[in-house]
Amino acid sequence: MIQWFESLSAIQRFFAYIAIPSTLILAIQTILLIFGLAGGGDGDADSDGLEFEPGGGVDLDGDGEIDIPGEDFSADDLSSAADGGLRLFTIRGFIAFFTVFGWGGLALLRAGIPTPVSALLAGAMGLCSMLVMAVIFKLAMQLQSDGTMQLENAVGQSGSVYLTIPPARRGRGKVEVVVQEQVRELEAVTDEKEPLPTGCEVVVTAISGRSTLVVCKK
Repeated sequence: MIQWFESLSAIQRFFAYIAIPSTLILAIQTILLIFGLAGGGDGDADSDGLEFEPGGGVDLDGDGEIDIPGEDFSADDLSSAADGGLRLFTIRGFIAFFTVFGWGGLALLRAGIPTPVSALLAGAMGLCSMLVMAVIFKLAMQLQSDGTMQLENAVGQSGSVYLTIPPARRGRGKVEVVVQEQVRELEAVTDEKEPLPTGCEVVVTAISGRSTLVVCKK
C-alpha cells in the first residue's frame, strides 16, 4: 500500500487524498444505515429534508424551526414532503461525489489521460453519482411514505369506543378501528345526541381535521 502510494504523482495523490477518506466515510454511513443506526438521517435534515422534533412536529427544511406542529401533522404531510423532488446537495450526495471524483480521477490519470480531461471526466462522474444517490433516497422516501397510515382508509370501517366520546362534538374520545389491516387507537368525535360509552360499537363516517375520526353508533 505504501509503495503504491509513493508511486503516485503529485496530482494522483491529490485525487487519492480525496478518494480514500470519502470512501471510509461512505462505508461507515452504509454500515450504520444497514444496521439502522443512522436514524434515517445524516446531519443534513434527514439528508432529504425531514426532522422530527422532540417536542412534537416536523422540521421540513432542517432550519431548527418546526414547520408542521405536532397536532397538525398527518401522513399526508409526510407524503408531500417525501415527494418534494430530488435533493442533490446533501451530505450523502457530497460524499458520493468526492468518492467517485477521487477514484475516477485517479483511475483516469493512471490510464494516461491528460490531467484537465481527467478532472472534467471525474467531475462528471461525481455529479452522476450525486444524481444516482438522490434518486435512490427519493425512492426510499416514497416507499416509506407508502407505508404510512392514511386516515381516509378508516371511513366505512367498524370499531369500538376505547374512551367515551362526548355527544354533539363537545369533546373527543378514542376508538379502536382496523386501518390498513392494523388495529389503531385514534381520536374520534360524534354527532350523536348521547355520549358513546366505552365498548360501544361504532362506524367511521368521515374525517374531521387532520387526525380525528367522525363516528356514529353502529
